[in-house]
Amino acid sequence: MASIPRGRFIMRQTRSETELGRRIGTYHAVGIVGALAQFAVRSVTLLVVVLIVALVWIRPDSALLKGTVAATAVLVLFGLRLVWRLVTARYGGNRCRLHEGGLAVTGPLGGVRDAVMWREVTGLRRTSSASLLMASHRVEIERRGAPPLVFTALGLEPALIGALSRLAARNGLE
Repeated sequence: MASIPRGRFIMRQTRSETELGRRIGTYHAVGIVGALAQFAVRSVTLLVVVLIVALVWIRPDSALLKGTVAATAVLVLFGLRLVWRLVTARYGGNRCRLHEGGLAVTGPLGGVRDAVMWREVTGLRRTSSASLLMASHRVEIERRGAPPLVFTALGLEPALIGALSRLAARNGLE
């Protein structure tokens, strides 16, 4: 019998996607760090835009230099966001892949972060929040004998939530 290694790091037991059956759909989903990063980028962008408007309105000394720095900050943020989107799209990152037999959530660079089969799921909990800068839905999938699978779907009404609700109902969950 194999012994369980002791140490600081605990590896989650993940399933391969072939065990989960035919793929039904792939949707965008992030972890809590991704949601907080999205909120931070939007907040900084909003603050920089307010700064640019204030520079145009007040016209202090060297307003051109200050406006150029602020505009550069906005362009850098949008550029970094575009590059990050291209990288995650290329590697299939930050996705929730729904299958007939379960679901798999990938990390930022496309590797399967965690997976669960529908027969192991004991409950599905969803929390929604909306603010001026962001709307999100936190999904927590409870399962037997393992910690819950948690991810976040961004947007007011993401397609993932509807598809996940339909699949959960089809598999006997509320």
